[in-house]
Amino acid sequence: MSLDASSYFNHLRTYLFADYVIDDGSSGAVTLTEKYFLAGETKKRTRKVVLPFKGKAFAIKLDGMPDRLFHFLDDNGKPWSKRCDFVIFQCTRKVVNAYLFEFKTKSLDPSSIIDQLKSGEHWCACLRKVVHQYTGDDRKLRLRKFVCTENDNPAAYLDGTGHYLARDPSIRHYHYDALAGLTLDQLDNTSIRTV
Repeated sequence: MSLDASSYFNHLRTYLFADYVIDDGSSGAVTLTEKYFLAGETKKRTRKVVLPFKGKAFAIKLDGMPDRLFHFLDDNGKPWSKRCDFVIFQCTRKVVNAYLFEFKTKSLDPSSIIDQLKSGEHWCACLRKVVHQYTGDDRKLRLRKFVCTENDNPAAYLDGTGHYLARDPSIRHYHYDALAGLTLDQLDNTSIRTV
């Protein structure tokens, strides 16, 4: 049964295991937090990206979870063992959006970024199908993919616009500094996939 966007969003939030949710959006913004090492350092740093939003939203962390995504499938080197770092689900203007994020320090190696974000896309499609199969609840998700880095010279990896990966123009690159002050709704990615 196709639900209105707000109901589907609420159901989706209820169906997801609580440990995956890192920010429930109750403050009017979602915060994505990642621990990372800088080259040559032994102490981990913490990076935070705060994205205010319209409507309703929550953020989940896929990468770094100790459990396998599919408990009945072997994770050892299989395609489903890859994960993007974060997924933000947002309900606004009668649409349910999914924003997929991969956080990198300086590396813009397209092969790993493409695989991790494609895996996030597949995960969202699987989530939607599993929920529909068991509950009958259904609604299309509109997906956008992003990679964020602190690379000050990413031109070699980007297309002619200087914003999208040359090897996969569905992935929008942002420098972390450029995200300061932006809202979720202001993130620019003209490549929207529907799953």
